[in-house]
Amino acid sequence: MEYQAVIMAAGRGARMTDLTHDRPKCLLPICNRPMIWFSLKMLENAGFEDVLVIIHEQFKAEIADIPNKYGLKIKLDITCLQKNEDYGTADSLRLIKDKIKTDILVISCDLVCDIPLHKVFDLHRTHQSSVTALFSQTSPEVMLAPAPGPKTKIKQERDLVGLDLQTPRLVFLVSEADLTSENEEELSIRKSVMKHFPQISVQGNLLDAHLYVIKKWVCDYISENRSFTMLKGEVLPHIVRKQFTKSPKRNIDKDLPNADVSVISLNTAKRDIFSFLVGDEEEERIRSYSAWNDHRGDLRGPYQDHAIRCFAYVAKEGFCLRANTLNNYCELNRQVIKRWSTMFPDEEITPPVSKAQVGVDCLIGENTQLSDKCSIKHSIIGQNCNIGDKVRITNCIIMDNVTVMKETTLQGSILMKNSVVENSCDIKDCIVGHTVHSNCKSTNEVLVDADRLLEI
Repeated sequence: MEYQAVIMAAGRGARMTDLTHDRPKCLLPICNRPMIWFSLKMLENAGFEDVLVIIHEQFKAEIADIPNKYGLKIKLDITCLQKNEDYGTADSLRLIKDKIKTDILVISCDLVCDIPLHKVFDLHRTHQSSVTALFSQTSPEVMLAPAPGPKTKIKQERDLVGLDLQTPRLVFLVSEADLTSENEEELSIRKSVMKHFPQISVQGNLLDAHLYVIKKWVCDYISENRSFTMLKGEVLPHIVRKQFTKSPKRNIDKDLPNADVSVISLNTAKRDIFSFLVGDEEEERIRSYSAWNDHRGDLRGPYQDHAIRCFAYVAKEGFCLRANTLNNYCELNRQVIKRWSTMFPDEEITPPVSKAQVGVDCLIGENTQLSDKCSIKHSIIGQNCNIGDKVRITNCIIMDNVTVMKETTLQGSILMKNSVVENSCDIKDCIVGHTVHSNCKSTNEVLVDADRLLEI
């Protein structure tokens, strides 16, 4: 086993709390499949037979049943957090440290992607990378897609990614949010970076897929340093910076006891990152006999003589998007249903047996009853729903067990599980989570029970 796969699925969906009041983000439906299904399907297609999954304890049974329910062969090794525990991604890796035996692939449960994983593994393996990250080029139109609910100005979160022009080295990484208001229009790059990589392409239009291939020794380093909470915001930028740190000289007398230092202080001293680094002796010996170099223009050896090195695989084709915001969640449903036959050719969609007007880019769940006189366009409807006469539904996401009564118009809205919309309502760009009474007209509202509202 060369790699182990880890799915981070304990996130609470803090940016979409209207949808995650009573369920975890990983179980929100995308095209009538639980969100985590897409990560499991991607791993199974890549050849993984098992996966480590980190979730909250109260949803263990439902998540454990997903492979059996949807015909997946991949086996889940589930690690649970308690109901009120809130772990970051680095904390979660620390929690499963005893299960990690090899290099790992870490995936966020909200990723939907059809980029072949073997291309990321090939890059990681070829260069013996410490960390390899997947980035994709996503159009601003997709990232700024509209979402239901109150109108708010969408602030696009960007990463400034510095890539070497000669190689796929990841040499600089900073979030735009980390730049202060005083210097947000200026970007400072350390001299040590420019010395080794004088030609850097800094890009702000790349999406970090939150898919990382990580060396085993880096996992050990994360486990030892409990100050790390998040992989994306803390660990990855830290490792990128450490590429340009000189490794300490080996002390020949390091194993000899020092009469002036106590045994307790020796055991409790914080270990340097280079003390975790495990090199491949055979690889180093082959490289020492080879004239190959990954760059030109100086006398330094391969990889600038760096023991720690990070790489980025930038996918220029294929689909890659995360459901980390309400806007992206809605856009994922729209985009995936359009691409379903190419992304999942072995997962057939059975069209509904009905005289209703149903568009080609719609999805209707099992046991859903459609009136012959209703019209459905650009929408996804879950299982066990009931759609009444003269109902018009356009660009909506309707979850399971929803009832929409006659002569109602729904546009650009999300109807949550078990919600009811009574007769002659006109709902536009809303989130519905309870019973909406007859003749209601609402636009850009969150129509949920009072106990579902977020208290601040």
